[in-house]
Amino acid sequence: MVMTEPEMLPAFVLHTRPYRETSQLVDLFVASMGKVSMVAKGSRTSRSAVKGLLQPFLPLHIRYSGKSNLKTLVQLEARSPQVALQGERLFSALYLNELLYHLLEPDTEYPGLYSSYFQTLLVLSDPLQPVSPLLRQFELLLLQQLGYGVDFCYAADSGLPIEPACFYRYEPEAGFITTALRDHTVFSGTEIIGMAERDFINAQILAAARRFSRQAFAALLGNRPLKSRELYSAFIARRSE
Repeated sequence: MVMTEPEMLPAFVLHTRPYRETSQLVDLFVASMGKVSMVAKGSRTSRSAVKGLLQPFLPLHIRYSGKSNLKTLVQLEARSPQVALQGERLFSALYLNELLYHLLEPDTEYPGLYSSYFQTLLVLSDPLQPVSPLLRQFELLLLQQLGYGVDFCYAADSGLPIEPACFYRYEPEAGFITTALRDHTVFSGTEIIGMAERDFINAQILAAARRFSRQAFAALLGNRPLKSRELYSAFIARRSE
């Protein structure tokens, strides 16, 4: 009986860090598997064949061994050239990587999320495409995949349809609650309905979606700072000098 090798799986690198003297711990976003942690043995040596491949935004094919939480990377090949990203687009893609790294459950499949991530990177690389609507679309999909999808059609407290003239606050793990407040943290019914329709051509709706995403992900990330935001702020500061 001929033993066949496991198939190679499409993947992207999310995060790497040194491990022992010559190796790395690598967190990969793997199609059909979600976030998977692996040891890339000897990948920090000068003779390593995979040293230059463990980079973000480079479409890969991988093969691994092991069934524990920490697997061993056995084979690694570049699937196509690295997605070319610069400036704001690079920091935006790093932001998506951080969300996936911090929020995905290990070894858990998220149907459709891998292909959406890949497509988002490709569109981000197009300088003619606006960045913010892409991020908002992916953020809303990610929340849904994580089990924190929000009902943009009905108020969580009353169960009544969202009214354009009313105002609502977002309550994590509940939804939109009717409120009498009128500050920068609340959302008009018009904005919520616009988010439901993904009307991100409308600047007001797009801004509201950004505020909503900040609130939703802050609740999930807790006190974990996002390095991509710090890097982007420093980039903007240097550019304005």
